[in-house]
Amino acid sequence: MTVTDFYKTFSSDCTAGSANQVLTRFPSPETRTGRCYYRLSHGGRRYSLLFSNRIDSTYADGSISRANDVGGTWQIHAMRVGLCSAPGEEPAMFHTCTFDGSPTLTVTGDTVFCCDPLTLDARAGDVLCYEITLSGDCYPYHEEIVLGVTAMQNGVWIPDKKIPVLLMVGSDREVSLRVGFIGDSITQGCGTAPDSYSHWAAKIAERLPAHDSVWDLGIGYARGYDAATDMGWLARAKTCDVVNVCFGVNDLLHDRTAEEVCGDLQTIVSSLKNAGCRVILFTVPPFDMTGDAMRHWYAVNASIRARNITGCDAIFDFARVLGQPAPNEHRSVYGGHPDAKGCAVAANAYLAAGLL
Repeated sequence: MTVTDFYKTFSSDCTAGSANQVLTRFPSPETRTGRCYYRLSHGGRRYSLLFSNRIDSTYADGSISRANDVGGTWQIHAMRVGLCSAPGEEPAMFHTCTFDGSPTLTVTGDTVFCCDPLTLDARAGDVLCYEITLSGDCYPYHEEIVLGVTAMQNGVWIPDKKIPVLLMVGSDREVSLRVGFIGDSITQGCGTAPDSYSHWAAKIAERLPAHDSVWDLGIGYARGYDAATDMGWLARAKTCDVVNVCFGVNDLLHDRTAEEVCGDLQTIVSSLKNAGCRVILFTVPPFDMTGDAMRHWYAVNASIRARNITGCDAIFDFARVLGQPAPNEHRSVYGGHPDAKGCAVAANAYLAAGLL
């Protein structure tokens, strides 16, 4: 199945933030078996899982992985999924994943790929156990994923994030509206407990109509200027009908000026609009900045509120929801990475605004 066919057929059935954040840098190829668990939002009969071999956004200072870095050649020796009721449980039955009919796959170069459709008969709230056995020395994983990831060592599952994660748990069900959220760790939900699905995008999803789907493309350390390169990460967002855009914190913390951040946001909005998406632009949330970063933070948000960034269909003033009252909006009420309480407040404000 081609990726084009994947997007025509499948939409997100899990609200966990997930993306490719870091490349492994093993001195020699390693073989490992890993697991990750994903809670399903709606359930369905047919599923497919999406992957890529490209990093989505720069990690930390960029010395380890940068946006659009491509992984090496690695082999999938086996992949299977099963349903259970909670993370960490052993599924009663596993289903083998195949790729064009083969249970193995060699991944190389700048590629996006998916497995053949699987029949699962899943229900809302079921947990998908994803297990992969692979070998290689350079492949993508997600260091800050807000899910429990484990690897088998000496017959025991231990915490170990160095396995490729799913970019989408795709479900073949009728969907009226595909809603995407693209941003940094605040969008991903890094201030919330692992496997809790208490981040604000997930809380919004819980109250949307059952015929909508939500895809959280948030990733820790993400920069708007990485999304503005208009490569694989933004390409995935373009498959949504509505895209919520929340960038700026990491840009400002890495010395981008207000003018540069606004230029990147304009590029992102224009690219999404050209793809036919409806765009909701967020003001930059508070992160207790100081000095020049704080000054540019105020300038970026003033520009967004003045609609100087053209083409967006709506604005959500995230800063005023999560920040302290003016003139100290740059100081967070619920933590720079909003906790579960702050995420609930943000979700309530978003839904009350009627932006969808």
